[in-house]
Amino acid sequence: MVKALSLVILCLMVTGCSDICDDTAVKRMASPDGRHDAVMFQRDCGATTGFSTQISIVDSGDRLSGMGNAFRADDNHGAARTGNWGGPWVEMRWLSPNHLLVSYAAKSRVFEQDDAVSAVRISYRAIGRSGDRQLMFGSTY
Repeated sequence: MVKALSLVILCLMVTGCSDICDDTAVKRMASPDGRHDAVMFQRDCGATTGFSTQISIVDSGDRLSGMGNAFRADDNHGAARTGNWGGPWVEMRWLSPNHLLVSYAAKSRVFEQDDAVSAVRISYRAIGRSGDRQLMFGSTY
């Protein structure tokens, strides 16, 4: 226990309590009324973790900050199909100015799946592979 606590304190001292993960935007979509953006990004937190796909709902034009505030998932140790960015496949689409639909690879390990963020309602669909590898919005994975 003392070793673990010492390691945590050392880590915080070295990193200065900052986020040590790298975020790479994959897609940014403005809501139909322009008030919000849905931002899908890949999060890489180092060699001991895999890539994750995350989504944040932010006010229009705002920057990402930290983990996804709406959706977070990884590929479940290779079980889920991945997108060309390295994390599990995810697709998003605005259904209305305050309703976002998120579809994701069915075998993903989901860590966060909020129903609403910043007055935006979010619906989710797990999508498996079909015979022709076509997904809900016509893209392949």
